[in-house]
Amino acid sequence: MTSAVDQSVFPDATRPRVLGLAMETLAILPRAAFTRAAPTVAMMPMGSIERLTIHHSGFPQAWTLDDHALTAEHLEFIRRFHTDAPPAGRGWADIGYHFAVDRVGRVWQGRSLLHQGAHVRNHNQHNVGIVVLGNFDLQSPTPAQVHGLTDLVTYLRCIYTMGQMEIWTHRELADEPTSCPGEMLMAEVRAFRGF
Repeated sequence: MTSAVDQSVFPDATRPRVLGLAMETLAILPRAAFTRAAPTVAMMPMGSIERLTIHHSGFPQAWTLDDHALTAEHLEFIRRFHTDAPPAGRGWADIGYHFAVDRVGRVWQGRSLLHQGAHVRNHNQHNVGIVVLGNFDLQSPTPAQVHGLTDLVTYLRCIYTMGQMEIWTHRELADEPTSCPGEMLMAEVRAFRGF
């Protein structure tokens, strides 16, 4: 339920319906469900939210686990990789993504929307980062993942009044070539945004 999420993340969380989606059906697991760690350094403020960028976690092996505890461990692994100093990690302040969608469609809160993410170099300002767990060059997203992602995107688009043209993928914004979010998730993104 959104009540478990920092209410400052969603400034209009009292709205009863979002484009026909009952808000109480959009369950978002709070950050505390996978980590107690705070950001390691100060982060840049997000400012207004103007676009969404979709990613896959993209590890070399397909991600097939749907267990809550194992997913929480995986998200903590990603957070540690993002925050550990190079060369073992990226050296960022926090997990780079604002939200994650797992194999059963659960939505997890990552970095606060009060702060810019670290998910598309030179394009993080005003940009919400969403990672879908899996390598979608190797596997298809589950129907539950697609449903969870679609619900989250619909919710965010309504709150922040974004059109479909403001739904991006990492490959479309990246300064260097990347396959992210993978061909099989890219097909789903094209279908739900209409281009």
